[in-house]
Formats: sequence, structure tokens, C-alpha cells
Amino acid sequence: MRSLRSPGSVMSASTVLIVGVMCAGILTACASSPSDARHSLPDTAPDWAKTAAQGSDTAAPDGVTSAVVLFTENADAASISAARTWLVTAGLDLGDQHDSVHSQSISGSYDDFARAFSTTFATTDIHGRTAVVPTTDLSVPADLTAIETVAGLVSTDAMQPTLVDASATSASAASATTSATTTALASPAATATAPAGAAPATAAPTTAAPTAATAAPVTSDDCAAYWGQTLSSEWPESVTVEHRSNALCGYGPQQLRAIHQLPDDATGAGATIAIVGVFDDATVEANTNAYFTKAGAQPLRDGQYTHHAPTKPDNSRCGGPSSWTVEQHLDVQAVHAMAPDANIVYWGSDTCEAQSLYLRLLDAVESGTPENGGPTVISLSFGAPEELDTAADRTLLSRVLVEGASRGISIFASTGNDGDYSQAGDHQDGTDVASPASSPYVTAVGGMSIGLNADNTVAVEAGWETQTRFARNGAIVPPGFIYGAGGGESAYYDRPSWQRDKIAQPGTKRLLPDVASLSDPNTGFIVNAPSNGVVSAEPHGGTSLATPMVASMVAIAKVRNSVHVGLATPSLYALSGSAAITDVQPASAATWFRRSPSTGALWLETLYMWDTKPQSLQSGPGWDRVTGLGIPRGTAFLDQFGAQK
Repeated sequence: MRSLRSPGSVMSASTVLIVGVMCAGILTACASSPSDARHSLPDTAPDWAKTAAQGSDTAAPDGVTSAVVLFTENADAASISAARTWLVTAGLDLGDQHDSVHSQSISGSYDDFARAFSTTFATTDIHGRTAVVPTTDLSVPADLTAIETVAGLVSTDAMQPTLVDASATSASAASATTSATTTALASPAATATAPAGAAPATAAPTTAAPTAATAAPVTSDDCAAYWGQTLSSEWPESVTVEHRSNALCGYGPQQLRAIHQLPDDATGAGATIAIVGVFDDATVEANTNAYFTKAGAQPLRDGQYTHHAPTKPDNSRCGGPSSWTVEQHLDVQAVHAMAPDANIVYWGSDTCEAQSLYLRLLDAVESGTPENGGPTVISLSFGAPEELDTAADRTLLSRVLVEGASRGISIFASTGNDGDYSQAGDHQDGTDVASPASSPYVTAVGGMSIGLNADNTVAVEAGWETQTRFARNGAIVPPGFIYGAGGGESAYYDRPSWQRDKIAQPGTKRLLPDVASLSDPNTGFIVNAPSNGVVSAEPHGGTSLATPMVASMVAIAKVRNSVHVGLATPSLYALSGSAAITDVQPASAATWFRRSPSTGALWLETLYMWDTKPQSLQSGPGWDRVTGLGIPRGTAFLDQFGAQK
């Protein structure tokens, strides 16, 4: 499967349709009478949508929509009741009420919303994706002082899973890779003398001591069982790097623990790790147990994994369930690999709209506290350019995240796979960062490329920003950047004190990421999941992989030391520069993979160059915009996390 990228940061509106309400034969939002004063709800229409009505057609979008009314936090019961009465009188249906975030879900037709909030809606084509958006800020009667804003009225399939497959082991890759992955699942252990194409060890000690030098590379076009185990004879003379390897066949469960240097007794017992995604695949538990059993790892025990399917899934949206099943499998299998004794709870959202996912995150938050079986941490492996959220959406998200932190729940979000969003697919205009990772109330997780030796020690590592070159002559494959971790400066959130105090960077806004872990699909993690209707084991990466790994690491630390920490970020920055977090810097390294028979002459053998700044992002000493502070590791992190107040 190919990389699933977020929609572009350029909000060009090509095909636009408008809906309003017919008043006196004119298509417009019905104005109140002069005596009915109203007050505007600022920034409820995104800036890019306010021009969508110009020169557009006037056909109305069909169907109903939903939104979330956010009440002021000091509103009294009488004024909230008055607001709810007005909503019903306006023809809108009341849904769930969430007192913890002072909100009321509502639904109705677009005509109902346009009439109630004195606005119009446009259906616009944004880089091939359809979005229905309000073109003017909403307003309400002036006496409804309880209503602060309305979130969720940008209806688009914006949020995407942040995983990417390994090019060397995609469906079109050579058959040797498939046999290598099969070996990984069937073999309880492997050695430094594994045959070409064999998979890496999956039952080796997780904190193996250094051994003798790795054997000389085998000349082969097959994937490598560990870093440098195989090396193609076709490497171009014009490209010289210090660390070379064929793309890896994929790491097993024990390799993920080795990357974070977890001791054998750090298993996550007593922790509950929640995952929020879209849709739900009921086969996850069976596929995970088949994988881990074949890999010689611990399968899920009865009752260890719980999944909450969405109540009203819209399978016509967001690419349908098949677009999210690999993400769900990756999240669950990465968590179980890192924390084999932790409980795992999955929460599936009806759609990938921001509103739907933020409310599903609230369901996970409200399920309990760490002390009574609720989540210790929550992992979010999805994202979209932050400008797709309105100010109201950001208010809803902030309230949900703060509620989680107040309950002692640590929440983590992936920074995406499109780097700075420039020169990546349809992202041709400027830079951006991903939401929800850009919120200061979540820990943003960036990405790394990591090559392990045969004994599971680190051979080479760097930030995950990948440039592609033709392996036959070393020339750059335009535009050069293919994928990499997101990072940069938020356009909306102010810089939190723990960043102002610990890192010297220009600007005044929130910086991301905070920390990082394995993301490169060419040094990726084997995931056993349905693909094109068949369950198969293939390597995957993306910040979708890094996020549950870091979340699991923090969960293990919290239960190990009985640490009561909500938002994890201040505790992470307190460890900046210590042995608890390994700083990540560029390395002279690259992986090679062979041409697939199905791609013909269109896509030749390719080199994946590590961390060469193909866009504006590159790792570096101290905090950087690819890996943040670095990667949390070992007993130093487990013992010190949360100890400094």
C-alpha cells in the first residue's frame, strides 16, 4: 500500500457550490428582523473558505451534518438551558452532552444550520477532496451568552493515517522479500549468519551486549535481515555514504524493544494503552496472535485487547474501512511488541472528520483514570494540516486534551509523513505542521531511520527525512523528497513554557515534534494485516509507528515508578540533554532496493538517502524539527521520567 498523505496545505477552491436559505426568493441566509440582534462567533469559518462563494454555483449540498456547540466555561445552567431550547426551536437535533468539556452535539440539514446560524455553506474541491464549509462566520442571537463557538462544521476527509509501507516490500516487490518476511514469522531466532533474504531475529535478548564485528555483507539484491547483511553490487560509484545496506526485511516485536533499550522486566504490566482511530477491524486480535505466536513472542491473553467499534460508521467516507485497517493493526501490534503485558483499548471513530475523532478521543478520556483502569496513555496516529481546523475546532481539541491531562492521561500524536508539507505530492505552496500534534496539550512524535546490528544494537540512526536517487546513476528522483517526519512551528498555538525555557529557537509559536522513534519504512516494523483481501506480513513505518512506541515507553515508565503525570511533555523536556533521551543527528547513510518487475522502466532501482535535508527539515544537535529532543531510551528514562517536578 502506498503512503497515505494528508491533504495539501494549499486550499485552492475550484468547484464550489453554495447552500443558503430561500428568503423572499433570494438564495441567502435568512436575516433576523432588525430587533433580533445577533453576535458573531469569530473564526468559525476558515480563512480559505471565506472566498469560496465567489463565482460559485448555487446548488445545495444534500443530506445532514453535525457540529459541536461549545458553551462558555462559566455559563450557568439557566443560560445553557436557554441555548439548548433555541437550538431545538431552530430545527436542530440535540445529541450527546459532554459536561466535562462544556459541549452539546447537534445535527440537522445544511438548510437548518444556515438558517439557525445565519451563514452559507460552500461545497468546494480541495486538491481532489470534497469539503463542505461555512463561508461566513456563524452568529447567534445576542442574548444567547452561553454559546462561545461551534466546532466541526468543516466537513472533509481531512485526517489520514500516518503510516507508510516499505517500498522494498510493497505488493510489487520481488518475491525474495515475501519469503524473508515469512521466515521472520516462523523463526523464533536468527543469527548473524542468516541466509540472504532471511528476516531479523525476533527472540534475541532485548538489551544484547555488543558482539564481534558483523560479518561482511552478502552480495545480493535481497532485503537485509539486519543493517548491512546484504548489499547490492549495483550501488553507484557516484554516491558515497559511510553506512550502506539493502532495505531491511522488517523488524519483529523484540527489535522494537531493543530500539528503546527496554530491560526484560519492563513489560507494561498494570498499564492501559488506548488507541484512537477510524472504523474497526474485528480481526485485529486474531491476526496479532497469529503473528506473535509465529514470531516466538507473547500473544495477547484473553481480555487483554478490547475494541470499541464506532456506533454509526460511514463506510463511504475516508477511503472506507480498508484504508484504516493496516493502521489499526500497526498500532495494536507496535504497542503489544513494546509493552507485552499492558492492556490495549481501541476506540474507532465513525469518520475521519476532526469533530468525529476529537469526540471519540473524549470517549477514551472519559472511560476512566489510570487509577481505576482507564488509559495510562492514548496514542493518536492520524493528522492533517493544522489550517484545516477552525479556531472552534482547536478549542474543542484543547478542551478534550486538557480534560485528559487533568485525569492523569498522557496523550501522544504523530507529526505526519510529509515533512514540512512543501514539495510533497500536492503540497506545493509554503509549509505547514500537522494537527492534532501541533497542540501544546499533546506530545508530538517525530520520526527516525534506525538500522540495527545482528545483535540488536544500533548500527546507525538519523532523523527520518528521505531523499530518493536513481541507483543506476545516483541522480535525484524529482522532486527529491519522498517522505519524512513532520515538524516546524505552529501558526496558531503559542509556545509553551517548557519549550521557551529549554530550547533556543526563533519565533513565539509552538514547535514540534517533542520526541521521536522509528518511522522509516525501509527499516520498518513487520505488521500482519489484511492487504487487498489477504492477510500478509509486510514492513511498515511512518510516524504512525513512532507514536505508539513512544506512548508505550511512557506508559511503562509511569506504572514502573507509580508516576502520576498527565501531559507528558514538561517531564520530557526536564530530561533534555540527559542520558534518558538520546540526541539524534544526521548520519551518512542510505538504503538500496531493487526495481519491481511490475513497474518496468518507470521506476528503477532506488537509493533512499537519510536525513539530507531534502526540504527545510533536518535533525541536528539538541532539539530539532525532525526528532525533537531525541528518542527516550533505557532504564535511565524509565527511572527518571516524572521524577523532576
